[in-house]
Order: sequence, then C-alpha cells, then structure tokens
Amino acid sequence: MRKKKILFLLSDTGGGHRASAMAISEAIEALYPGQYESLIEDVWKRHMPYPINRFPDTYGWITGPGMPIWALIWKLTYYRKMQRLVFASFAPLVKNSVTAFMRKEQPDLVVSVHPLMNHLGLQWRESAGLNVPFITVVTDMVTLHSSWICPQVDRCLVPTEKARDLALELGMPREKLAVHGQPVGLKFNEVSGDKRKHKLHLGIDPDKPAILIVGGGEGTGQIYRIARRIAKTIPNGQLLVVTGRNQRLKARLDAVSWDIPTSVYGFVDNMPELMGAADLLVTKAGPGTISEAFIAGLPLILSGYIRGQEAGNVAYVKEHKAGAYASTTRGLTALARDWLDVNNPILQELARNASCLARPNASLDIATDICKLV
Repeated sequence: MRKKKILFLLSDTGGGHRASAMAISEAIEALYPGQYESLIEDVWKRHMPYPINRFPDTYGWITGPGMPIWALIWKLTYYRKMQRLVFASFAPLVKNSVTAFMRKEQPDLVVSVHPLMNHLGLQWRESAGLNVPFITVVTDMVTLHSSWICPQVDRCLVPTEKARDLALELGMPREKLAVHGQPVGLKFNEVSGDKRKHKLHLGIDPDKPAILIVGGGEGTGQIYRIARRIAKTIPNGQLLVVTGRNQRLKARLDAVSWDIPTSVYGFVDNMPELMGAADLLVTKAGPGTISEAFIAGLPLILSGYIRGQEAGNVAYVKEHKAGAYASTTRGLTALARDWLDVNNPILQELARNASCLARPNASLDIATDICKLV
C-alpha cells in the first residue's frame, strides 16, 4: 500500500520551525507506523535564487545585533497591505520552482510551520493543481505575526489559548482552530521527577543545585557572561551550559578555569535528561525551549527575547508565575541566588506552576488532528 505523503513547508530562520516539523513527523510515525512519509522542505533556501536564498543565514545577526532592524520589519509587515507588497515582490522568484516540486512530489497534505508559507503556500498548491488539505501549525507561542493567519487554510493549530484569541481577532474562523500546544520531541515525555537519578547519570554532584544555561540551537545570547557571573556568585551550585552549534563559544567556555563544577556541551540530543537534572533553567524566550521546560517542571529565568514574536512568551511565563525575566546579568544572578536559597520555597512553587502549563502530548495531538484530514 502506498504511503500517504505529508509535505511540511518552512524556512530555516532559527531552528524552531524545523524542530517543530520533525517533532510532528516523529509523532505521526509513532501513531501510524509505516503509513505516512514526511517531506520537510526549506522553501527559501532550496527554491529562491542566489543570493536571496542566503537570507536565512543572516537570521542570527538580525535577531541579535540587528534587532532594531528586525523589530521594524516585524512591525511593518504586520499590516496586511505591507504583507501583500512583500509577498508580491518575491512570489514570482519562487513560484515556478516550488510549483514544479509540488507537482513532482504529489503530497496528500501540505502543512505550513512558518509564517511566510501560508498565503503563498495556498497559491503554490493551486498552481500545482493539487486538491489536498492545507494546514497551518503555528510555532509562535503567544505573539503571532499576522502572516501566520490565512482564513482560507483548512485547519489552523495553535499552541496556547492566547494564540487562539489572537488568531480569531485576525480573522481565522473559530471552527478551523484548535489549541494543542507546542510540538516538541516525544522523548520529553520520558523526563522523570527524580533529579538525583538524572544528575548521577550525567556524572554531576547529586547534592548540588544545577543551573542549566541554554542559548537555543545556535548558542545565542549572553551565555558566556551569564555563566561566568553565576559561577562567581553562587558557590553552592553547579553549571550545565549548552552552546548548541556555536563551536567558538564552546571552545571559549572550555578554556575557563571555573569557580564551581561546570559541564560544557555543544549540540545535544539529551536535552530531556539535562532538564530533568537541572533545578533552574536560564534561556532566551524561545517557544520550544520554554515548552520543554514546562514538561520538565523546570523554573525559568528568561535572559532575552526576540522583539515581536517572543515578547508575548515573556509575559506568558511571568503571568503564570513559572519564571521571571531579567534584563541584566546582575539581576539574573541575583534572582538565581535567591531562588536557590534552601530556605526559600519559591523554586518548588515555580516548578509546580511550570508543570501546570505543560502539554506533553502536543505533538501527538497535532499528528492526530493532521492525519484526520488525509
């Protein structure tokens, strides 16, 4: 029997969109083994002409040092008229290539996990002559850019109730919406509450509080500065620092003579175990990492956010008392030191609140919803 083919459309601006597509694909295979084939296509890199196809490689810079530029782009393109101008300007550059690709692959279902792939994705589907369902899986937690919302799609799946409310305001019909949570890997379902066990397995001190510092897949943010300050001001702790693909940062951290026990990792595939061992997470406000922390029942200190799509994540964490935001390294360190005080019960309270926000079955629920339409 022929496998049904599901095509995921994205652009690798950051790692979250691909991670979401992979998590959903993994869940589909877990629920319906051998019945579906997933294709994950980076439309911008694979179908745009050079040098425009290199733009996603600048995402780290434009959402870091170039943040004011990014904030302006995000704000201007939020307006529908500006969106139409932007889409109209680059649509002809990519239409023929994507249309030919979709005709060749003949997917049974198209899923967008990127805000640029919704309005244009519907056009490509039509140009390819495909009469198949089109679904949007929103991968921004709270603050949706308006380009995510295209009322003509067959289904729109969002991570939170706040995202659903905003989608309704932006014109998505209520009957097409569902709240399932943020898609994350199924291995996060295996995180146990036994921190001592996870610490022993990692080979770190089971009796010291562990602070996990994460900068996303690209190792962005003030990781070096934060880790150094924590090491100097929290003598009873230990550090787990994940640098992602940032090899330069890892080499710099490896060269440090640390004041407290410190383990430095590059790109890891055991994040559930690291979160299971940690007592506190320091990270930027990426939706995937926050959602993983909720599943692990891990209190958060948010050290930064991308203006626009991640601003609402900070408010969401604070509103539900699952963590806090610190705009300075000094303030962050003071928070961590206070929370890790053995006489302060706040860490346990924050952990409970984080667990209440967890949606460990999000990927499975999304996979079930998607496959109903095939």
